[in-house]
Amino acid sequence: MAREKKQKSVHYKLATISNQTESLQTLLEQALAEDSEAYIAIRRMEATNPDDDSVCRLINHHTAHQGMFFGQLVRFEKGRGQALMTFDDQAPEYSIDTITSESVASHEEVDEETNAEKVRRRREFIDSILYFGVLDNHLVVMQSQALTTRELEAHLGWLLGTCLNLIARNSTLVLQDKITESVRAKVEKSPVKTVSIGTPVEAREKHDGDSEQAQNDSKGVKWIPGGTAADILSAALGTDWCNKLKLEDSLDEANLQVQLKVTYLRKTSKAGQQMLDNIASSMRHIHDDDVVVELKDGGRLQGKDVRLNGKLSVQTTNGIVDETALYHDMHNWLISKIESDEVEHIEPDD
Repeated sequence: MAREKKQKSVHYKLATISNQTESLQTLLEQALAEDSEAYIAIRRMEATNPDDDSVCRLINHHTAHQGMFFGQLVRFEKGRGQALMTFDDQAPEYSIDTITSESVASHEEVDEETNAEKVRRRREFIDSILYFGVLDNHLVVMQSQALTTRELEAHLGWLLGTCLNLIARNSTLVLQDKITESVRAKVEKSPVKTVSIGTPVEAREKHDGDSEQAQNDSKGVKWIPGGTAADILSAALGTDWCNKLKLEDSLDEANLQVQLKVTYLRKTSKAGQQMLDNIASSMRHIHDDDVVVELKDGGRLQGKDVRLNGKLSVQTTNGIVDETALYHDMHNWLISKIESDEVEHIEPDD
């Protein structure tokens, strides 16, 4: 077995749920209790696209550790195969085959399963795993490239709202960033002047028609805009902005960057200033490098400066995370932030 330690980033979030008095930890414990409708895993599995149930996510394994709720958010695609390359030291090239999740099982295991068990016990390759811990409304999250706090926030809202109705329809669940104390002191001394969001326009390939000939013909391929930047341009210029600017033929080569800047006039009201402060704190799902906050005194903060993050040394075995050790370290990291007053924690009975 290959054991190694890897440096991983963890992120602090504060859960706020409107029209709700119970904490996120309490709600999750209720949602996954033995008497809950979602105790059986398949009943809490969310299709990420309402029109296509092939890609799903769910809170899989969950446990209590040192007074905290810990869980893993898992994402997978039904029926997806995995490319496998076979190395041959005397071959001019290596062969690449596709294996399915069902083919991974040993022959003995397959032979022992009845037909009913084969239907009930299906196997799928996991795309990604996110780990998180919850103490009251405080979260510590170790995200992955495919599963970030954005996806965790969306899934928690779906699970507690749409799936189980533990929160009201008019409630919103938000995982907020925590401004570090040093940054908070700067903002209190010199309020926010400007918030700038700069993000590239993503180019997504689209084929005209479904025929093989169209897909093989370069003329049948065009690029369409996507991502946050494209959404901003659509809101400002209309949904047909790409055609109006005649960019569809060169979008794959264009280096387009959109910058949205919100600033204040000299006589900005307190309400307007509060709006800017709120915008600065609500950019929780934008990449660190894409957000710049400028203060009235000329100070400048980037997204990474306003978020409470940390590093943990994570033990893995054959690429699999040692969850017991991880949860212990995540607990200690969060408690250290509370004890150092970087995070304000109020006991539920207070």
